[in-house]
Amino acid sequence: MAEVKGKFITLTCMLMQNNPEVLKKADEYLEDETGCTHMELDPEEFYDTKLWDTTMTIYSEAHDDPKQAIINLGKRVYPTIKRTAGMPPHLKTPLDFVRFEAEGYLANHNGDDVIPRKIINESEKEITMYAPAPGYNEHLYIGVWLGILEMIGINTGQVDELGDSTYRIYW
Repeated sequence: MAEVKGKFITLTCMLMQNNPEVLKKADEYLEDETGCTHMELDPEEFYDTKLWDTTMTIYSEAHDDPKQAIINLGKRVYPTIKRTAGMPPHLKTPLDFVRFEAEGYLANHNGDDVIPRKIINESEKEITMYAPAPGYNEHLYIGVWLGILEMIGINTGQVDELGDSTYRIYW
């Protein structure tokens, strides 16, 4: 079973605050499963990824473009990590930050179903990575990598889905 830290489930629900009915649906689901609302989850505790997958689905289905909603959620993941855990000072280049995501992924997930990232190829302005999701929507990763690049001031980033959980990230 794969697990993810609670802060990401909470983040997803916080993005629903402008739609109280949708947030209520997510909180009712979380209370049924955990006994807690999104604000009561321990941000650093691990929870089954199915909780995140279901809250992501509730969030994305309330949008005209569910895929883009998941990507937009992903863009907020690393700013959340930066705010809650901080970024190591040794990260200097965009490649450093994208490589660090592979480490951050393992720090924020737990369980036998969590498969580490595999860097297939990299150069100064590009990296190809194998990145399967442990029980939730992989489109999140497109936003995660774009969000990392935007967080460090690069707004020209692109992510191509190459198939079989493999992505090309470039800037």
